[in-house]
Amino acid sequence: MSLEVLLIPLGIAAIAAIKEARSTDLCEKCKATRIEDQSLLAEALQALGATDIQQTEGRLTANSRFGHLTFARVGKAFLGRVDGVESATPSMLAELDSAVGSILQFRTVESVREQAASMGLTLITQTAQDGTVQLVFEEQR
Repeated sequence: MSLEVLLIPLGIAAIAAIKEARSTDLCEKCKATRIEDQSLLAEALQALGATDIQQTEGRLTANSRFGHLTFARVGKAFLGRVDGVESATPSMLAELDSAVGSILQFRTVESVREQAASMGLTLITQTAQDGTVQLVFEEQR
């Protein structure tokens, strides 16, 4: 086997790595989120009061009280950061996670209510305490 045969693929791999490192699509200093759905991410940012939300496939930017935000899909999940204020990123992500939880909880409650109604159940009470929701249904007769 020739040395050239070995060096050519190594050279191609090195060039690809350099191009990837210089890519503007990467999200440097971003932290991981659990969010995989881009529309859910945009909805949660709106709930936090973010403005000027710009989206392309796998990328989202917005302005918020934390500063300018950047999110990029890496693999299945989004990574995010507060641009230029690395210390603000963890608190922004914590609030974002809480907003996502509230949105998903609301969607689940609405789904349960619809399913219960289709089964002939009537909602008697709904209470919310400490982030939990309790629904009590009664069978219609």
